[in-house]
Amino acid sequence: MQSDHQISSARKRRLWRNFHLFLMQKQTIEQEDIESVMNALKEDAITRGPPVKAFEEAIANDCNVRYAVAFTNGTAALMAAYFAAELQPYDYVISSPNTFIATVGIPLQQKLQIHFTDIDRETGNLDLSQIKKMSSIQLSRGRFIIVPVHFSGLAVDMQALDYLICQPNAVVIEDAAHAIGSFYPSGEKVGSCVYSNMTIFSFHPTKTITTGEGGMVTTNDPGLYHRLLLFRDNGIERENPYLLNAQMPGYYEVHAITGNFNVTSLQGALGLSQLKRLKAFVEKRRLLIQHYRQALKEFLHLKLFTDSQDDITAFHLFVIQIDFEAYQTTRESVMEKLKQQGIGTQVHYIPLYRHPIFKSRNQDWQNLFPNMEAYYKQTLTLPLYPELTTKDIDRICEILKSILK
Repeated sequence: MQSDHQISSARKRRLWRNFHLFLMQKQTIEQEDIESVMNALKEDAITRGPPVKAFEEAIANDCNVRYAVAFTNGTAALMAAYFAAELQPYDYVISSPNTFIATVGIPLQQKLQIHFTDIDRETGNLDLSQIKKMSSIQLSRGRFIIVPVHFSGLAVDMQALDYLICQPNAVVIEDAAHAIGSFYPSGEKVGSCVYSNMTIFSFHPTKTITTGEGGMVTTNDPGLYHRLLLFRDNGIERENPYLLNAQMPGYYEVHAITGNFNVTSLQGALGLSQLKRLKAFVEKRRLLIQHYRQALKEFLHLKLFTDSQDDITAFHLFVIQIDFEAYQTTRESVMEKLKQQGIGTQVHYIPLYRHPIFKSRNQDWQNLFPNMEAYYKQTLTLPLYPELTTKDIDRICEILKSILK
């Protein structure tokens, strides 16, 4: 017999599910995933065990890249990539303002120069036309650290970006937190590092595949690979070629102060299981995007990203741009009314330069970033995850239409 507390909790869960008809995002966990994690729990090593290495090798194989190193989360993966790049005080970082703070968190913390491009409103990605101009600046000291963000899963044209970079010693770190499973317009898989030094992925529950929390860095450079491993494990060196002193069993040396970013076997096991269904997840997300496009095509004053890359994109987000003024409403009002109907929404993203951490910067945003400002004024993210059906999409769009009419 259930206690009053159990009945109350169960009722609350039912009410919550009934109210939140469509979450903005959610993970997809199946019995295969549960069994994979349960099996990992039965192993002697439940952290840093064989499933972690197997997951890394599977990601490397999927991306057609030489090395992959797993981390506790996507932010840690970015931290590791910057550590591997050996940032210097006079390095000059170029990235997009349409991203999460982790993209530039480490260079900001180290007080490096950070310069944002404007964005392309057709993709939400950085404006490639500004890369050549920025990277042609003559630096007396330091390097260019260029961090393209594959926003919502839409891959930046890395071949074009590579062509535009004027400095031979530039370091390119791809933020592909949204883009596991996507391809570049030139045909290579995101994560292959054909046009970059490193690529990072995130396996947060909202992403296309999840490990609960998790991240990965891929690279083809053995030197970078070694530094990634060093960063993950407290800066501890155990490998013979890198040790400075005589060895003994279990001997190690600390070569840097980093932290512990090791991944559990449970995360590795879940990642392996999820990766087997990556293609199916990507295909379902593309199907839902196509249905959204069809359902929204009659909407006035509404803009979608280009569909020219739909067949090579593993969509993480579905972002629309609404001219709220034309509908004589506000984004806040629309989001609140959608919430009342059980539909979760979000804004991706508040431009980084608008956050208080950048308050000392030039605030002439409209002139510096006209596309980002116009995009931010109109952007809204609608629900997208594999458990949604085309009928769900129709319902979401019907409710949105009734709110905007």
